[in-house]
Amino acid sequence: MHMRSRTLLVLAALLALAGSESGASSKPCQDLAACIRELRELGKQENKYGGMGPESDRLKRQVLAFPGAVDALVPLLEDPNERVADLAAYALRDAAAIDPVHLPKIRKGLDRKLGWLAPALAGIGTEEAAREAVDRFLVSDSAPHNQEAFAVERFGRRAIPVIVERARCRTPCKDDVHYLLGAVLSGMGPERADAGPGLLGIATDRSASPQAARGALLMIAKLGADGSALEADLLRERERAPYLSRWIDEALVGIHSQAAGAIFAQRLVDEPNAIALRDLAEIGKAGRDAGPAVMAILERAPGLRPEAIKTLGYIGYQPAVPALVAALDDPVDVRVALASTAALGRLQATDALAALDRTASQHWYPPVRDAARQAASRIRTGANELARPREDNFAMEYFSDLADPDGLPTCKNHREAAVDEPAGTKLYARTSSRQLKRLSYASEVVSYGASDEAEQKAAGAKIIEVNPGNLMEHRQQIRQVPDVALRVEGGWLAGSSRGEWGGELVFIGDDGSSQRILDENVEDIFRLGTRLVATTGLAHLSMNNGALVELKKGADGRWTADTWRILPGAPAASFLVKPDGLLVKTMGRGAIVVNADGGMRMANCAP
Repeated sequence: MHMRSRTLLVLAALLALAGSESGASSKPCQDLAACIRELRELGKQENKYGGMGPESDRLKRQVLAFPGAVDALVPLLEDPNERVADLAAYALRDAAAIDPVHLPKIRKGLDRKLGWLAPALAGIGTEEAAREAVDRFLVSDSAPHNQEAFAVERFGRRAIPVIVERARCRTPCKDDVHYLLGAVLSGMGPERADAGPGLLGIATDRSASPQAARGALLMIAKLGADGSALEADLLRERERAPYLSRWIDEALVGIHSQAAGAIFAQRLVDEPNAIALRDLAEIGKAGRDAGPAVMAILERAPGLRPEAIKTLGYIGYQPAVPALVAALDDPVDVRVALASTAALGRLQATDALAALDRTASQHWYPPVRDAARQAASRIRTGANELARPREDNFAMEYFSDLADPDGLPTCKNHREAAVDEPAGTKLYARTSSRQLKRLSYASEVVSYGASDEAEQKAAGAKIIEVNPGNLMEHRQQIRQVPDVALRVEGGWLAGSSRGEWGGELVFIGDDGSSQRILDENVEDIFRLGTRLVATTGLAHLSMNNGALVELKKGADGRWTADTWRILPGAPAASFLVKPDGLLVKTMGRGAIVVNADGGMRMANCAP
């Protein structure tokens, strides 16, 4: 058979499968009775999708198009065939309106654990149905991201009175009640502002329990800018109730209060960290008053420079422009240059155009050149589409170090001339396992799990749930055999990498002594010119970080490790190249060469 004909047949088969579930008809049913018969027939057939597939969607739309569909579907919630009941629940989930008379049977269907049914409560729309939805959400599995949460969010402002009432905790609440209620508020639209006065009333009610007052403030934080009308009242309450100031500050930050900048400024002075910088960036220009505190981080916390620069752009701190222009030429951390281009674009920094143009044409790293071109274009056109953070997943946007590393050379083949290291000076696990075993050292593997894992397994759980309430740290003492070792005066520098389980760099003396120098995954160790450097880092899940660490031996015989150059990604492989450089293949971020003086360039890759 001709290849093209065979391909067309395969495509036809796939299209036929996509339009059916186990051979069910895709023709429209003629009337409601026919649709119900088809639904029953579909319920008898094997479900290949594990949930609902294309035929279920088609049938749902057809059933709901007929008058009387709800009355015909509700009795099926009690069908002995659970698949039939599930299909009926799936259709009722999207019913625009459901007569309240059906609430008892829908309640029984929910008790039967029909997973698609909870949003049907919003179709009923009564106060009683809203209470049912909120209360079932609060005790549901996998909350806050489930069908019960969707049900409450669909109610919108009709669920607000119930949400506020449950937040009062007139009887002691479970610890997660306010967290869960806040989560559904954050998933609603502007109507969530209706919850503000009631929640503020709980927070300012001296007869309310401390749990309720604190929880209500944390829920106010989830209102976002829709809760901005509460700002003045919250500021007054902070003066009246200083014991609640921590939670009031969270509320003020959450609603993007103009006081948020001062709050973050103090936090960053007390404990600068990437999470605080991200949270500050998320509130945008409301955090502008924290600008000086963020600028200070550029000088006193080198490890946080990329995050600080990003944040300056998000909060619109214009005085940062000269420092951001200077950062385009940062010789240590390429992420700093990348963050600076985006920040200058957000700031619409016309004074930076000449520097951005130069960066776009001359920077050694292609993603920085691309980002500089984009930032310059954004400034020239006034198109500041990145001025406001995305609300769907800001953390992912914020922590994306490289805008688009696709297409960077991976250097499977390269034109660089490799340098062989002197015999006897380097040991690798693949070639010198016996010698490395003699350099083994004591280490510790730290992991985390559920303290009630055995109980969950005994209860039949297929997936073990880990949460802040049952999180337990496990420490296992091991004897680690290094992956690599470099001969130095008096002993060996040895490194290990256990992936997400950690790694370390140690010195093993010829006299049997040892010193733990660095707790990082070590990929390799080299003499680079007059320097001793180790390639370190980890690529795991969304993390992809790497660095070159310089190693020095002090007059007292103790070794130290200091970050020398930041790599654009974790090292996958590395080797010395002529005339005096180190080629590092990073994980998805290109292959680069670092010279002995610290200069960096892309490797010369062969086709």
